[in-house]
Amino acid sequence: VKPLRHLLRNGSAALVLALTPAAAALAQEEAVFDSRFLHRSPGQPPVDLSVFAKSNRVVAGPHDVMMRLNELPIGRREVDFERVEGKLDAQPCLPVPFLEEIGVNVQALPALLNPDLPACGALAALPGAIAQYNPDTNLLNLYIPQAMLKRRARGVVDRSLWDDGTTAFWTSYRLSYGQTRYSGDYGNDRNTTTFLSVRNGFNLGEWRFRANGSYYRNAGNTDWNWNDFYAQRGLPAWRGLMRLGDSSTSGRVFNAVRLRGVQLQSDDGMLPDSLRGYAPVVRGIAQGNSKVTIRQNGVVLYSTFVPAGPFVIDDLYSTPGGGDLEVEIEEIGGRTTRYFQPFAALPVMMREGVWNYNFGAGQYRHNYNTSRPYVGQFTLAYGLPLGMTAYGGAMAAQQGYQAGSLGIAFNMAYLGAISFDDTLSRSEDAQGKRQTGHALRLQYAKSFAEIGTDFTLAGYRYNSSGFRSLEDAVRDREYNKGYRYDRYTGQVYSNLYTRQHEYQLSLSQRIANRASISFNYYGVTYRNAPYNSTFSQLSFSSYVGRVGYAINYGINRSAWGERSNTVMLSLTIPLGGRHSAGYSISHGNDQGTSNDVSLSGSLTDDTSLTYALQTGLSSGGNAEGNRGSHGYASLGYSAPLAVINVNHGYSRNSSNSSVDISGALVIDDKGPLVGQSIGETAVIVDAPGAAGATVASYPGVRTNSQGRALVPYASPFRENRIALAAGDDDPDATLKQNVQNVVPTRGAIVVAKFDTEIGRTVFLVLRRADGSFLPFGSSIFDADGQQRGIVGPVGRVWLSGITGAARFTVKTNSTDCAFQIDSAQEKTSGTPLAKELVCG
Repeated sequence: VKPLRHLLRNGSAALVLALTPAAAALAQEEAVFDSRFLHRSPGQPPVDLSVFAKSNRVVAGPHDVMMRLNELPIGRREVDFERVEGKLDAQPCLPVPFLEEIGVNVQALPALLNPDLPACGALAALPGAIAQYNPDTNLLNLYIPQAMLKRRARGVVDRSLWDDGTTAFWTSYRLSYGQTRYSGDYGNDRNTTTFLSVRNGFNLGEWRFRANGSYYRNAGNTDWNWNDFYAQRGLPAWRGLMRLGDSSTSGRVFNAVRLRGVQLQSDDGMLPDSLRGYAPVVRGIAQGNSKVTIRQNGVVLYSTFVPAGPFVIDDLYSTPGGGDLEVEIEEIGGRTTRYFQPFAALPVMMREGVWNYNFGAGQYRHNYNTSRPYVGQFTLAYGLPLGMTAYGGAMAAQQGYQAGSLGIAFNMAYLGAISFDDTLSRSEDAQGKRQTGHALRLQYAKSFAEIGTDFTLAGYRYNSSGFRSLEDAVRDREYNKGYRYDRYTGQVYSNLYTRQHEYQLSLSQRIANRASISFNYYGVTYRNAPYNSTFSQLSFSSYVGRVGYAINYGINRSAWGERSNTVMLSLTIPLGGRHSAGYSISHGNDQGTSNDVSLSGSLTDDTSLTYALQTGLSSGGNAEGNRGSHGYASLGYSAPLAVINVNHGYSRNSSNSSVDISGALVIDDKGPLVGQSIGETAVIVDAPGAAGATVASYPGVRTNSQGRALVPYASPFRENRIALAAGDDDPDATLKQNVQNVVPTRGAIVVAKFDTEIGRTVFLVLRRADGSFLPFGSSIFDADGQQRGIVGPVGRVWLSGITGAARFTVKTNSTDCAFQIDSAQEKTSGTPLAKELVCG
């Protein structure tokens, strides 16, 4: 049914398939069709096919197209195409608001401010501006002189498009129920565990109210906790957000701490991707109109056209660690200039002119401490010219704690990137004894692109004996005798073991673009501790054909002298389609040797039904339970109303079975809506009557009987493309558009509204009074003059959206005729049967 429906609805496509191979000629070449090859009743005149004289003709109406502006992609948009006198193809209609949305500086162009300007005449009013649409690739290219465009970074979404969403109450949950069985020399045992986590929210305009909690029951013990209560709203003018209630401060300068109070902080999500992270400013001079291309390791990062004179590029996408940039300036005359601009980056670095701030004040909260002093903290980082970043902050708390920090980072071009900061602290213990100290930190990063080596991060930190973080200072006052008991782990810890030196190193090396080797090390030395804590790992990965493999070797040593060595070899084998297999063998000095094989994949095209299987055999090791066979199996289903996972695992002396269910309930002005568990930001699809429509890229998400669906997650401050594919649940509902773009603010639940056409769908065969079929290719119009379809071979017509009695006119190249559909005609269900009507 669907292919037939599509063929007859899309008239031009139907004709391309029905007509001879000449229709496959180049898009703009004239093609000649001999209408004598088409089926006609005796005496019927030849059909006028001049409208299809060019292949891939562009017909009037809305088109969902990919767009480029001056060869740079600007996303997918719905554009109306209108018939223009003298043009064979319909032309894109780009009104003034649309041009302003894509970056045209409308206020600086008087021609666009003319109130008498035709709605579709905006582009023609701009000298030198042209639009080119290629129906083969569905790509609409706009060429507009740079001087007419606003100066803005790539990926910027106009603030006028930000949507705070609808007023709604919602709750998102995850429920887990599991049972573990034990067997051994001392008999059998069984333990049941139940875990429920809930996130509740209420959205009102720009405000987000949240309350999160959890319930845990294990072996008869029950624990219920409410973790976070807060109200939050965005502050677009400050590129930040404000939160009242529970929050965590930024860890950019000081260690992050949990507070209950007020916090103002930057929201980097409001920045486009091209301004997030660190990237250098590229400056140069073009001798004439030129194309500037920037590459890194042979990969094009940026390409744009610039006029003659100095140019500045400050919206490169951030790349981890950095690497030399190759800048190519290609003039229109063919002359090309190249030069290299080296750079490296560290996590603390900011782009030139970009700042990051955090202010928090409230009561300190920590699960392991009962002391909760009031705390105030402020931090600021700012990107300076010449590749420098300055950062610092101050903190003060009750009970005599103060701290201050100041640091600076440099992009030293060929020498890499380096940062240095110093944090001073002053604290008092329970007896009022004052301690003062400082912590020095040094970080370095460098990329050697020519040999494929990256020092991703090399760091060193020194803490003097009197330095205390806020957490250390609170702990010292609470456990002033030098020891503390952790009620969660049952361990006794010494407060005398303070950190003295910290070392960190991350090194990676690419090998012939087929393999990579990496080394990571982290070490801490403690005062008064018998041992140092270290962790190191060496990894190698590559592939042979389609089979990937990796080797990892790790050494871990704790401050109590415990040491473990582990080596692992793993293989990943694609099996084609949606399935893959794996094998791994590992050995540890305390875990013994384990061999495992696995199989995983998806059982459906949309990945809504997934599975994973694993089995293995262990030998050796210190623990008796680690020996013998073990295995694991899971099945996951993403349904429209929830996500369900069923799991079972076993080992020598135990087995575990569990069921996880997660979902959400949203209540807005249209009533309750049930769906999969939602994240921070979500979308409600509203396509009235279009039941059973699937949402692309979201497995298992389908519209309900009212045409509504809950899209569980979306990216704030970004264009989110919501695409629907019509379902068969209601044949009387037709989607008039399949794609909507929404730009939610952080925490919003926005509505993606889709226009639908509700009415009966009928399949007709049209004849004239003399019994002959209506000419193939004739156009059908409703009472309002809107084209509703095209007559197919042997008079076949598919019409949708019919409500009540309806009258239609058929225009042919000879005489017109009319026919009427009876309001009592029955609904079609399953494969429709053609009904013959006379057009007179």
